[in-house]
Amino acid sequence: MKNLLWMIVIFLVACSAPVAPTSTPMLAPTTLAPTISTMKTPLVVAHRGGAALMPENTLAAFENALQLGVDQVECDVHLSKDGELIVMHDPNVATTTNGSGLISDLTLAELKKLNAAAKNAKGGVTQQEIPTLAQVLDLTKARAGIQIEIKVDARGARYLGIEKKVIDLVNARGMTNDVIIISFDFPTLKEIKAIDPRLKTGAIVNAQWFGARMLASPEQIVSEIIETTGADFFLPTSTTVTEALVRAVHARGLKIGTWTVNTAGEMKRLADWGVDGITTNNPDELKKVLGR
Repeated sequence: MKNLLWMIVIFLVACSAPVAPTSTPMLAPTTLAPTISTMKTPLVVAHRGGAALMPENTLAAFENALQLGVDQVECDVHLSKDGELIVMHDPNVATTTNGSGLISDLTLAELKKLNAAAKNAKGGVTQQEIPTLAQVLDLTKARAGIQIEIKVDARGARYLGIEKKVIDLVNARGMTNDVIIISFDFPTLKEIKAIDPRLKTGAIVNAQWFGARMLASPEQIVSEIIETTGADFFLPTSTTVTEALVRAVHARGLKIGTWTVNTAGEMKRLADWGVDGITTNNPDELKKVLGR
């Protein structure tokens, strides 16, 4: 009788216990930007955020590019007087803002008072603060990749410590695999690799650089880039790119991107040659050409 009573008690307790779910509840999907290695090529890169569509190098431009679904945005970085990373193409604020003076002579607080859309208003946008690199990284994280061009100052000299500052910002946000750090200044690229070899770098060259190497073969040009920069990407201006150069770059295990490509015919030609990235002021047009 006692055993029967205990069995009844155990049965009642078991029936009153909550039933465990038979399957794991579905979680809301997380949207993450693909890393550089998983993106389709050619990459659609919005030059200064898409400078034909919005005021260049502003948060409005970068947000517009993200809404268009670009693979990467490209921005330019200088150092302010108080050591802040400032997103603007020229070292002198007079080019695009309602102010005057060099970025290196102005503090962040002084720069934030200026209107970055004062001289290049587009897309109905007439007022924008000058952004910091931190703001641009926070905007693009998990939405697109980013090419960060490290600039030199008005004298053509490197900003002291700028490479470490950029690297620290990128790594603090867990964006090491989402970023390519690019520059015309080859010592800057070597410094990036010396500080953190994990980061991808890109060597930018213009038509004048190519003009000084008119007799060099594509293979010789690629070898020089590898030896002098250690970069992962070769980024020549589009007028100097040939199909033979694309083949030579790929043969050495590098990738090739090109700039600034704004017409449909040139976009198609470069894509057909197999370039890995196309930087444009018109990312909407490039997406149409690529059927995306």
